[in-house]
Amino acid sequence: MKKENRKMAQERRAQQREAEVRKQKAKKVIPIVIVIAVIAVVVIGIIATSGLFGGKKADGSSVSSSSGDIVTTINTDSTGNAAGTGDTAAASSDSSASTGTTSQDTASAGASSSATASSKGTLNTTEGTVVQKGDTVNIDYTGYLKGKAFDGGSTNGAGTDLTLGSGTYIDGFEDQVEGHKVGETFDIQVTFPEDYGVSDLNGQEVTFTVTINGVYQ
Repeated sequence: MKKENRKMAQERRAQQREAEVRKQKAKKVIPIVIVIAVIAVVVIGIIATSGLFGGKKADGSSVSSSSGDIVTTINTDSTGNAAGTGDTAAASSDSSASTGTTSQDTASAGASSSATASSKGTLNTTEGTVVQKGDTVNIDYTGYLKGKAFDGGSTNGAGTDLTLGSGTYIDGFEDQVEGHKVGETFDIQVTFPEDYGVSDLNGQEVTFTVTINGVYQ
């Protein structure tokens, strides 16, 4: 064999060896790449799933974040302490300190003379109708401490339902509403319990300006 032919044969064998080495390396690398790809897919799936569940959970708390003042000033819980009620659940730092806060269904009420349908009956908004103990009324009110409206002490014109004589509100409130008329606006004075739970209101005498929007019949 000529010298040139031997050289060419050696080069071919060298190329074949290199090709074989590359194939062996590829066989080792491919499984690693596949494993990494699978791990990446699993991690991405977990992240995506967590994001979905988090989104579903975000706003499902028992307290609504609608705007307005929550009424935390005049209702009492089963222990006799004042507790909140009203049509919104947005609370200020003071009102959130009160215990036994609950929400009530409220009827849309205003100066309109038309009747409003409700699960409690029909809201009679005829001015001059006298409300009595046992009646369920829709009222608006604003509370004043030393002449200044206090946080959480107003329905903000949204209206809230109250059954007179139910003992739901602090002592003296419901009694002073009885005998007034639909469409009438008047003031009442009540005193918060010493253990009400809001430092600025504990044991304080306050004035509520109350408007009777209607009475359910």
